[in-house]
Amino acid sequence: MDRLVFITGASSGIGQALALQYHRAGWRLALAARRAGEIEAWAKQQGLSPERYAVYAADVADPGGIVGAAQRCLATQGVPDVVIANAGISIGVDTAIREDIDVIARTFATNNVGLAATFHAFIDPMTRRGSGALVGIGSVAGIRGLPGHGAYCASKAAVISYCAPAA
Repeated sequence: MDRLVFITGASSGIGQALALQYHRAGWRLALAARRAGEIEAWAKQQGLSPERYAVYAADVADPGGIVGAAQRCLATQGVPDVVIANAGISIGVDTAIREDIDVIARTFATNNVGLAATFHAFIDPMTRRGSGALVGIGSVAGIRGLPGHGAYCASKAAVISYCAPAA
């Protein structure tokens, strides 16, 4: 098996857990995150074979940065079989506080615009090949809100709607 998975938010949490599961299943990894050094340290700690993974430093909230990382992946590793837009943030907000409006904007830039930008570079190559899966990580919080986390809940509701199959 020489399948490839591209995962954002791979420097911690769900991203690392997904990377480890795919690695154990024999997949090659394309791992993207702002903290590329943390991915490298984790990969060495886990004993991942350097020839089976590549790390791409990118902030999904910067569309140019994540599109560039995706293009580097395509050039060096080929077209992924699966792309997982996992990167996300959750920061408590209070809409009555002016600074929290900026937090809301950052949350949507990461959790929603970042998801679309992650998928962007892979759509045409996957379409030409005739296969591939684009996966967005939602949350039950997108269905059932959490007090004080309106931005996160709304952003995850948007992920669920964005990724829902067309009827």
